[in-house]
Amino acid sequence: MGGTAGTVTFDCPSDIAVECFKIPGYRYASYDNSAATPCGTSSINGTVAGICGRPNVRITSWLINGRNVLPEPLTDGWDNCAVPFLNDFATTLNTWDPFAGNWSVVASDTCAYFVRSRALPPTGIEYGTLTATDIDTGETLTFAPVQSVVPDTYFRRIVSVNCDGSTSERWTDESGAVVPAPDQNRLIPCTAEITPVARPVPTQRLRPRLHRYTGAVASPDFDDENNVQTLTLRVLTGPVRVRTAGSGATATSGPTAWVDDFQVPTGTVLTWGVANDSHAQLDGSLIFNGVAATSDFLVNWTETVHMDSD
Repeated sequence: MGGTAGTVTFDCPSDIAVECFKIPGYRYASYDNSAATPCGTSSINGTVAGICGRPNVRITSWLINGRNVLPEPLTDGWDNCAVPFLNDFATTLNTWDPFAGNWSVVASDTCAYFVRSRALPPTGIEYGTLTATDIDTGETLTFAPVQSVVPDTYFRRIVSVNCDGSTSERWTDESGAVVPAPDQNRLIPCTAEITPVARPVPTQRLRPRLHRYTGAVASPDFDDENNVQTLTLRVLTGPVRVRTAGSGATATSGPTAWVDDFQVPTGTVLTWGVANDSHAQLDGSLIFNGVAATSDFLVNWTETVHMDSD
């Protein structure tokens, strides 16, 4: 038996390894009460409209993955316009969300203030319309969400052996086009499932505020301001009327009665506040009135603002 000696050859360059990587995407779900915005749509009796100041509502359904997650209709209340309303709305969502969406009030250039979830995987839980009835007016209120999605970005790392025996690598995108090597710190294997690489909560900022009132004038209801955490009243010249913990509000009118309603004299200093590391905020009416033309008082407070930059 005989033969001829030879060598094994292969085409070069030749791919010897192909690995799949991805940069994880993420998704946010958001609701807004300002009619139709990029962050959600609110409607009254089926007509797109802004909604605020609804202290007596009966929530009839909230669809998640196409099913109503409420065991039965429930009575709730959403505060006055802007941030107080959205704070209450976010509390409702957090109470009844079986998937812990971690809803919070945020601010952005496009939507001003709205309610947004934590970062979610690009696909999965689908939040749907929430429907409620205003007990005072009989109106049907609906809130439809918007999904903001950044999908997973896929890459392939291809290792080749060259004709001179050396090795080299190249990266391609999903279409197979050669691209620069992506940031290695952001890559995970395509088969890995991890928490989305996005900030889970908005940036929290504490804003100082100060206002002086002179004469027979009233402050706004500080329950309507942005997440007030600390507040101090200084009466330079009295008297000043203080009203707190109002009740009897409806969808179209403010409180009609007060738990506390009294006048304080010159030199009075009153302070409300929470611990520095607490996320608690003022929740209840608080109004100051100058009683006489000579009344003069200062109010300073801090308010928390969440900025959404993702």
